[in-house]
Amino acid sequence: MPSVSPIIIDSLRRRVDRVARLMTIGMGRAIPLGDTVPDGGGSAFGSEVLAACRDGLRTLLALWAEERAPSAAELRQLARMGGRLATTGMPLDAILRAYRVAALVIWQHVVEMVRVHPEVAPQSVLTAVGPLFDYLDAISVAVSTSYLETRERIRREQDRHHDRIFAEILAGGGPDLQAQALAAGIALEFPYRVLAIEALDAGAEATIATAWRTRRVHLVGEQGVVIALAPAVNRPEILARLLGVAGAEPWAPPGTAARRIAIGGVAASLEAVPAAARAARDALTVGRILMPDERVHDAAALHLYRVWLHDLDGLREFVDATIGPLLERQRSRRLPLRETLEALLAHEGPSAAARALRIHRHTLLYRMERIESCLGSWETAERRLRLTLALHGARLLEAMEPQTGQSALPTAAR
Repeated sequence: MPSVSPIIIDSLRRRVDRVARLMTIGMGRAIPLGDTVPDGGGSAFGSEVLAACRDGLRTLLALWAEERAPSAAELRQLARMGGRLATTGMPLDAILRAYRVAALVIWQHVVEMVRVHPEVAPQSVLTAVGPLFDYLDAISVAVSTSYLETRERIRREQDRHHDRIFAEILAGGGPDLQAQALAAGIALEFPYRVLAIEALDAGAEATIATAWRTRRVHLVGEQGVVIALAPAVNRPEILARLLGVAGAEPWAPPGTAARRIAIGGVAASLEAVPAAARAARDALTVGRILMPDERVHDAAALHLYRVWLHDLDGLREFVDATIGPLLERQRSRRLPLRETLEALLAHEGPSAAARALRIHRHTLLYRMERIESCLGSWETAERRLRLTLALHGARLLEAMEPQTGQSALPTAAR
């Protein structure tokens, strides 16, 4: 580091307090520091800024006198104010602008010293300016790092607090949760439409938050699902289309990644949120199993299947009583009887079912005989409905088997 005139260093050393006050005033004009006029100490925060300016100036004088660059320890100490300012919510560019204003105060004092002291060579200004701006650059980097680290820590703490509060809301926590949420800066404005969105990746919550950032939606992620509390004025189809803009659309073309959405209903109060969230989660599970080609599921329309999710033993008994012999015949004879029955129930007439299965009509008629020998006729609407429900129930049982540890097949099939 080039030598700086001792006259400049001594002059600044004698005027540390005065120059630090001018630096603080200049910074206060660049960023909203509040009442920081240091004639009587100012506010507590203004006093912190004044102390930081004084420390920064003394460190600069030491660097000039010792002709060296700042150490890592000195920069860490000076950068603490960056972390402190981060807690106030001030933008980083305003803070860096204020530091430049403070450096300008020092620069003006150097120029004044050269003017009033003829014995100081004019080139001393240039000798001082290089180290001064190198020092400013080093401080700017350190302050920016401290600022960003502090903001990230604050964000993580806020996220943890947010997730804790909403986890308690979804679990049906106590009546003081609304007050806790308000104290944490979370405004709950009922009624909310409660939705469950499939989380296809680790960044699902961030993607959804980006898509719905103008909709005042609260989000919380849990075990592959993101639960959303959206103000009831938001229509589900609009939310789904906004999700599409973010690249995670429920209306995605075939073959592309898409997020499944389940609508759990409207919660008019805090107490109604857990039930609506459970309904949305269950609808998401049912939709994934029974309607894999659909991307939006309504919990109200899937009520019967949602009930079955919580009574798998009862569902197993119903499936066993309704199509158990068919499943047993399929297992022992290796005939696709269940798929054939599904096609017959889904299409008008055997010819349409045969075309859907891509088999000859005579093959279909043979299978129909085997099905009738197991189940009897299915000509009545009530009988067709029971068989359709039992086939759906069998698919639910098979999909839920890894979660229950039980065999998905009904008793007769086992």
